[in-house]
Amino acid sequence: MGNIREFTTVACAFDDVPDRLLATFDGGDAVLPLRVRFGDLMVERDVNFHLKTKPAYPGYRLLDVSWTPKDGGPYPSFSGTLSVAEDAAGWSRIEIDGSYRSPFGIAGAVFDAAVGHRIAQATASELLAELKRLLLAQN
Repeated sequence: MGNIREFTTVACAFDDVPDRLLATFDGGDAVLPLRVRFGDLMVERDVNFHLKTKPAYPGYRLLDVSWTPKDGGPYPSFSGTLSVAEDAAGWSRIEIDGSYRSPFGIAGAVFDAAVGHRIAQATASELLAELKRLLLAQN
């Protein structure tokens, strides 16, 4: 199992981010294409993507986030938290933090140690970039 932690900032009030994302993803569930270029390698997979609000504390909004490969197959499953905090007036910091499980048992763990973790980090970065694009499109 590997861990991922990435963040981005977006010009959107932090109180609006969770509601906009949940509305975009039909209440929190969607099939989302995750595509990441890693050197000459393109990793593509449609995933069943889930968001769900969870209790937070003042100044933060939290969502459970997870994805599993649609129709199975060789792509990691992920489970974690998407946190949203005010970065500056009208700006939010969106951070994804969680863990993924590599497919294929021991062979997957070896692949993860070699290059898989970098692919997983790139996937998280691409997901945050896509969420940012979606939020900016709603402004």
